[in-house]
Amino acid sequence: MILSIDDDCGTLKIGSPPETLPGIVESVEISGGLLLENAEVQGRSGRVKIVQGWDDFALSISVSLIDDPGANLTRWDLLRQITAAFKKVAPGGKPEVCTLSHPMVAAWGTRGFLFSNLKTVESRTRRKISVSLEFVEYDSSAGVVQERQAVAASEGGGPEAAKTEIVSDRQRRGLGSMEARYGER
Repeated sequence: MILSIDDDCGTLKIGSPPETLPGIVESVEISGGLLLENAEVQGRSGRVKIVQGWDDFALSISVSLIDDPGANLTRWDLLRQITAAFKKVAPGGKPEVCTLSHPMVAAWGTRGFLFSNLKTVESRTRRKISVSLEFVEYDSSAGVVQERQAVAASEGGGPEAAKTEIVSDRQRRGLGSMEARYGER
């Protein structure tokens, strides 16, 4: 399933073929962090942080729903469309993985997301529903890299074997004079 956000129009599209989800996109937020483990060290105050890798990215999209008298739709009708997209399942009976088309998501280098949470808040005085669509990264690129490093280490080609020192042109030019100087000793 493809999820795309059009910044110019403020619309959100989901599915293949893409269908426009109702509402006005207010904001797009992506967050990520490290997986840390706290370990106590005897004889030391505080705790030592042990980095386990990267946590999956989280994506949150805020949308506003208002009545659309021109289309004869209430904000409740519009909310039904969004909840139907949230409850959509793949042929195997599991939730569909979404790929998101948005420049900010591309900058983070993410692949796929699962539609993990849907929150709604009604404001009766303003006749508006605020919707928060939350997604979690499905197959993180950091996780794939970590898996590959673990496989390489188990096959005896650990991180040290994979490292190759790259010598710049500037460093290479200086090698001749260094060799001559040390060769005279």
